[in-house]
Amino acid sequence: MATERLNLPAVVASVPAGDAGWQGAPENTIVGHVHLRVGRPEDAEAWWHDEFGFDTVAKYGGQAVFLSSGHYHHHIGANAWHSAGAGRRDPARSGLAWVEMRSDNVKAETAREDPWGTVIKTVPGKA
Repeated sequence: MATERLNLPAVVASVPAGDAGWQGAPENTIVGHVHLRVGRPEDAEAWWHDEFGFDTVAKYGGQAVFLSSGHYHHHIGANAWHSAGAGRRDPARSGLAWVEMRSDNVKAETAREDPWGTVIKTVPGKA
């Protein structure tokens, strides 16, 4: 899996003159994948396999793992780049507290917590 550096000057130059700036994500925005900070990518890999049946797409040593369903390049990235050895997240601190996934294979909303305290919600419906 290759990565390209974001060309920030080009992104800034693409903003039209007089633009009001960030106004929040539009209603019904869909995010294709998320990256989660974890203490041990190996533990995250096992959790996503066991809980959701996700497949491992790529590993970057003991630093990161990328997982998906349906042969997608990845839906979940779990890395320890700034969180090696971390335990459960402190709910009083800022950060990602939950992720919602849609599936036409579920009938009712469910919620599970990963080992670091991130709530993973699964809701009925297609993305």
